[in-house]
Amino acid sequence: PQAFRSERLAIRPLSQDGKFGIFFAAHQIATIDLRDPKSVNYVPEQV
Repeated sequence: PQAFRSERLAIRPLSQDGKFGIFFAAHQIATIDLRDPKSVNYVPEQV
């Protein structure tokens, strides 16, 4: 999204196999599940 344009994001593995978190600083902003290629789930801003 535009909010993260020109910002660095990190992709880190989560505790479940095949799942990765997308992080901005210390905040998880989304998840990717490699077992379901259509899955990108957003985490609410009030984490």
